[in-house]
Amino acid sequence: MLLMMGWSNGWPFLNTIFMSKQFMITLLFLLYSFGVKAQNDSLFISIKGGKASVVHLVQKEENLYTIAHQYNVPALVLSQSNDVSFYERLEPKRKLLIPLGIYNYVKTKPTKAHTAKSLYYQVLPTDHYYSLAAALGTSEDLLKSLNNNLGPHQLPNSILLAGWVLYQAPDAPAQNEGTANSIAKVASVTTALIKKDTLKLPPSELEKQFNYQTSNGQFVDSANGMVVFFKPQTAIDNKLLFAFSNEFAKGRVLKVVNPSNGKFVFAKVIGALPSTKQYLNAKIGLDGRARAELETREIKLWCDFFMKY
Repeated sequence: MLLMMGWSNGWPFLNTIFMSKQFMITLLFLLYSFGVKAQNDSLFISIKGGKASVVHLVQKEENLYTIAHQYNVPALVLSQSNDVSFYERLEPKRKLLIPLGIYNYVKTKPTKAHTAKSLYYQVLPTDHYYSLAAALGTSEDLLKSLNNNLGPHQLPNSILLAGWVLYQAPDAPAQNEGTANSIAKVASVTTALIKKDTLKLPPSELEKQFNYQTSNGQFVDSANGMVVFFKPQTAIDNKLLFAFSNEFAKGRVLKVVNPSNGKFVFAKVIGALPSTKQYLNAKIGLDGRARAELETREIKLWCDFFMKY
């Protein structure tokens, strides 16, 4: 009634507010996002420390491994992001942060709707397209195209479609009571990653060096991080894979594992990472020929590393 009176009495400021483009776009996004959320196929993003994640509320009988499987995130990444060990019991209703990265964040809608959830973000007054794009590892142009080219001045308090997260609904969660099932599975995967090379005959030169450095697997440490693939130079020995790193010593042979499929390569560190933007936040720079063996088309890939203590 008040609104009707306002228009009938000629209150121009109400017309201006309710007919503004920013108001209409925000209203449409609110209606759409609440509708989608009601269907339980969307999630809202949280950005802390320049990193994007979504919140998962632990359900009965869920554990670290089953949750990692749901969101296509490496179990080790999920563990480190929440300071949770594989042996820890997860109480129902506990909140876990699910990191968004190259392993589960997609920029185009998957053809099968049930394989992904839509991601939305409630824009804060201090946010900008470039900060949101950096947190998601995407481009400003993509975010704009997903949101009908919403202008920067229209961002504050808007709700943006930010992409999709790969998601697999839990069919039959493993028991969260005793750790036998989940821990045995994690242990078997880890053991396979370390010992799988014994199935290759004959071992490569780098594999021999890896076995020598680790005393045939007795002294193995692990880490993980971003791999950036570089185009190999013709002067490099075409029988060996080389890597650059600021964290692993020169001469160390690394076993680099793609956690999404278990594929691995051996690479030898020959020097420090070049100080260029290409390797920002990278743990190692790796010979681009490794992409085929790791079965990836990405130019950056989150990987697990195994090496001598």
